[in-house]
Amino acid sequence: MSWKHITTHNILNYVKFLKVFYKKPRSKNIKRAFFFCLSFSFISLSLFARNGETFYVDASASIKASSQKGTAEYPFGSLEQAVEEAYNHINRQKASGKGKKFEPVSIFLRSNIYVEEAIFLTIPIKINGVKTPIITFGENAGFVVEKTSLEIKNCSIKRSERFTEPRTVPVLYASQGSITLNKVAVNVKEGGDAVILRDSRLHCTDISFASEQSTQAVLIRAEKSSVSILRGTFAASGLMALCFDFIKTQCTLKNITCNLSPLYTGRAAELSASTIKAQKIQCSYTSPLFEMMDTAILADNASKVEHPEAFELTGFAETLTYR
Repeated sequence: MSWKHITTHNILNYVKFLKVFYKKPRSKNIKRAFFFCLSFSFISLSLFARNGETFYVDASASIKASSQKGTAEYPFGSLEQAVEEAYNHINRQKASGKGKKFEPVSIFLRSNIYVEEAIFLTIPIKINGVKTPIITFGENAGFVVEKTSLEIKNCSIKRSERFTEPRTVPVLYASQGSITLNKVAVNVKEGGDAVILRDSRLHCTDISFASEQSTQAVLIRAEKSSVSILRGTFAASGLMALCFDFIKTQCTLKNITCNLSPLYTGRAAELSASTIKAQKIQCSYTSPLFEMMDTAILADNASKVEHPEAFELTGFAETLTYR
């Protein structure tokens, strides 16, 4: 069974209308050491300032909106505020003529937050979670990364949609961009694919993805992209379930667990002119209607799976079938 590839034309048209918010000798030595440390600290802070701006977000802090500055002491109350100020920072750099390449703006997230609308990024952003905060998106909302980079560390990303919602928008979308996830959990209920990549890069370490859909559940859909995942857990349930849907995409998987619980068809991957390099992959299929699925990976003749013996399968008759 082939999967129906959704287009991103409507996604981008929709998202682009959204606002982006969203002594003695001994004492002399001590003095010298003190002034050395002071000088070193000043140099380090100067270097850090050159490497990029930093903002803090804490929705739980009781700070008046007029007093929120994005500092550690007076953090912003929303992620949208921090992103807006990041744009202002980059725009000031552009106006000063400091070049076309800009260091990522770092955002430290110190509390759970709710983001109602999509965050459209054309500037590099790093989001660092403190004590693993949860970013909860509203309906049809998520991160949209276009021609830039997004790095997220130590966070959970969640979104729950109505099953009657007709629009399908990924919670992570990249076009000619780069997304890096480190110790991140992504959980979506309804709303379509979790991740869509177009001519982009996705690098994941110590991550988990879970999707619960009434129709088809696809975790990562990529075209003309590269995907690298080290240590990850994937779970998908729906009428049909698929971990990876790749077209002209190169993928490296190492230490991966996939649990598929569809009503009908379930596969680890479907490939078209794509390559997967695998190492230590566990994949299971369970269905209330079928005891066994025919194959874990369905690929065309232009695709390649290196080391198919790396797959440890449960509920699949075969590892790989060429169509």
